[in-house]
Amino acid sequence: MSKFLRNKNDGFIYPWNEYLAANPLCEEVTEEQAFPEKFEPKAAKGRKPKVSLTTDDIPESPQDDPMADLNDELTRKTKV
Repeated sequence: MSKFLRNKNDGFIYPWNEYLAANPLCEEVTEEQAFPEKFEPKAAKGRKPKVSLTTDDIPESPQDDPMADLNDELTRKTKV
């Protein structure tokens, strides 16, 4: 593992350097302490849906609609 230096005041991370290591405001930390996000466990791929996504029970459109013929006519493409 690589060594890094962390500033005690603001937490800024520096690559290890002998001059910075001599500074009393810097403390030596491991790579895991410097960058904990790299060492987090990987999330499981894909999530299972919480609701059913099946399409077996699709309701039919009502045939009693007086505007059904007009709606069908409006949705058709007309030749221009």
